[in-house]
Amino acid sequence: MYFSPGDVVLRREVLHGRVWSVLPSLVVRDEPGLLVLFTAPGTPFGYPPHPYPHKWQLQGSTHWRGNGRLQLHRPRDAYSVDLFWKGEDRVFNGWYLNLQDPYRRTPFGIDTLDHELDYSVSPDGTWREHDRDEFEAQVAEGKYTAEQGEAIRRQGAEIEAMLTAGTQWWDPSWADWTPDPSWSAPALPRDWAAAR
Repeated sequence: MYFSPGDVVLRREVLHGRVWSVLPSLVVRDEPGLLVLFTAPGTPFGYPPHPYPHKWQLQGSTHWRGNGRLQLHRPRDAYSVDLFWKGEDRVFNGWYLNLQDPYRRTPFGIDTLDHELDYSVSPDGTWREHDRDEFEAQVAEGKYTAEQGEAIRRQGAEIEAMLTAGTQWWDPSWADWTPDPSWSAPALPRDWAAAR
């Protein structure tokens, strides 16, 4: 089951067996080895009731800000490669490796879960780690199990080795990508919270 370019799909985060957040996303490419999604500026977030509130919800974030985000996903990878641009001229600002559950397809999109630990890569290839302390605190408080925590640390070490060796797999020409001018921010569907 593949989606078509321009389709609106739901990217859901699922925590402890319950939907944690929902974000409508636009399909750029969907093929056996690569799923590419775009978060358009102004796209609304959905936060179903959950005993562990989403940090963006606590910060009052209701919509995606900035120039949008392009996400490259490979099947079975426990991270996405996100691209960001800045300013009115949409200047490429770098890649962001977002550690998360390998995506699982649903009839209306994909399910995953953010792992808090991340890496940014600037256009010149220099990189740095983000949110290690927050990730370790979330393991300690039970957001992730000890086994999940160890798997996330291993994934982080693999990413560090890849970045240090300069063996990134993604095509750098994605930095020149621009969204279809006819695309606008998709709305949350009426039954977004009920979708299972």
